[in-house]
Amino acid sequence: MEKTNCNIEGKRRIYCLTGLPPEVVAVAFAKCSRSPEAFDVIAAELNEDKTRKFHEKWIVGYGHSSVAEHAVLSIAVENISILATKALEDNRLASYTEKSTRYQVFDKTRYYKPLKLMQSKHGKLYEKTADFILDKYERLFPRMMEHVRKRMLREDCVSEQLHEARVRNQALDSLRYLLPVSVLTNLGMTVNARELENAVMKLLTHPLDEMKEIGEEIKCTALKVTPTLLKYTDASEYLAQTNLAMESLADEMLLSKTQPQAKVELVQWDTDAVDRIAACLLYRYSQKPYKQVVAAVRDMRDADKEKIIDEALSRMGKHDRPLRELEHASYTFDILIDYGAFRDIQRHRMATQSNQDFTVENGYSVPPLIIEAGMEKEYRECMLLAECAYREISRDFPKEAQYIIPLAYRRRVLFTMNLREIYHFVKLRSGRTSHYSYKKVAQEMYRLVKEKHPMLAKWMVVDLS
Repeated sequence: MEKTNCNIEGKRRIYCLTGLPPEVVAVAFAKCSRSPEAFDVIAAELNEDKTRKFHEKWIVGYGHSSVAEHAVLSIAVENISILATKALEDNRLASYTEKSTRYQVFDKTRYYKPLKLMQSKHGKLYEKTADFILDKYERLFPRMMEHVRKRMLREDCVSEQLHEARVRNQALDSLRYLLPVSVLTNLGMTVNARELENAVMKLLTHPLDEMKEIGEEIKCTALKVTPTLLKYTDASEYLAQTNLAMESLADEMLLSKTQPQAKVELVQWDTDAVDRIAACLLYRYSQKPYKQVVAAVRDMRDADKEKIIDEALSRMGKHDRPLRELEHASYTFDILIDYGAFRDIQRHRMATQSNQDFTVENGYSVPPLIIEAGMEKEYRECMLLAECAYREISRDFPKEAQYIIPLAYRRRVLFTMNLREIYHFVKLRSGRTSHYSYKKVAQEMYRLVKEKHPMLAKWMVVDLS
C-alpha cells in the first residue's frame, strides 16, 4: 500500500477501518498519538505478532486500558435464562437486543434447570412447577388470541396480516407474565473489549453457576477474536468477598418489618436543582467562573430563572434532546415494578441502578386482560404454585430459587437519574404504545419531579392518558 500522510497533505479523509480484527483496529487508533501516518497505513503495517506485543506492553503491562475501547465485539448469546440476561446487561457501556416476550411465543420445554437443584431433593418440585406454569402459558395462548380478536376491531387501513400480528402481540403481552425467569432466550451484545473485561469479571464472580458458565464461554469466544485483551480476566476476589459481607450486614442490621411502598418514590433529589441548572446553562455561554454565575442566579427572581430554562428548552422539536446541562441535577427513585417491565426499564443504562435479588415478597401484577378474558383463577393458581415452590427451595438454595419466579412478580430497583435522562425516559416510556406497567412508572416520575421543580418539568413530553 502506498503511504500517504493526510496530516502533511492537509486533505480531509473520513473512512471506516473495515475487515480488520478488533485488536488491530485498537492498535491502529492507539498509535495515532505517536505516529504521523494515516490510520489505514498504520493498520496495513500491523500483523498478529505486532498487535499482541503492543497490547501485552501497553494494556497488560502499563495499564493503558482505554486502548481496548477501540476493539469492539458483537457477541451472540443464545439459550440463556431471562435471569441471566439481566446479569449480563448490568453494564452501562454496551448495547443489547433481546428476544422479546411481547412478540414471540416461548417454548414450554426450554428452561434452565440449575444442576444444584436438579440433583437435590427440590429437583422434582422445581421441574413440576415450571412444567405446570409453562403448560398453562401454552394452553391459554389460543384462548387469549380469540378473546383479543373479539375485542380488537380491524382498522380499515390495516391489512389482515398486520391486524393478526397486533392481536398476537397483545395476547402475548399479557401472557408473558406467566413465564418463569428460567425460560431460555437469546441476546445480542455489542461491546468494547474494556467493558467486556469488566462484564466477564462480574459474571465469573456471580454466585449462580449459570452466570459463571456464561462468563467463561464469553471469555473463550472473545479470545478467538481478541487473543490478548481478555487473556487475564478472572473472577474478582474483592467483589466476591464484599458481596458476602454486605449481604451478612443487611441481614444483621435490617431486622425491622418491611413497610408498604408506593410503586415509585422520589427518595433523594437536588434541592437546588433549579438554581444549578439555570447556572450551568448560563455558565456554558459565558466566560465567568461557576461560583460567580450560581451566586448571580440565586439572587434572581423566579421569573428570571424560569426565563433561562424556557429559552434553553422551549424550541425542542420531536426528535431533539435537551441540552446536556440538564445532567447537572439528579433524582433518585425507589421503584417497585414487575419483572416483565423491569426488563424494559433496565435498558436505560445512563441511570445508576441498584437491583435487589428477585423474590416473591413484593407480590405480583395481574394484567387487566387476564381478568377480562376470564383467566384470573388459572393465572393466580400459577402464581401460588410458584410462590410455594420458591419458599420451599429458598430454604436451601436462596439464589437458585429465583429461577422459578414468573415475570409477574415485583422487584425493587433504585434508579439515580440526571434530569436529561428523565426527560428521555418519561417521553419514551409514557408513549401511546408503551406497556401499561412501565408507563405508570414514567408518569409518576414526571409527577414527582414536577411536584418538586415545576420549572424543570415544564418542557417534559409526557402522555398522561
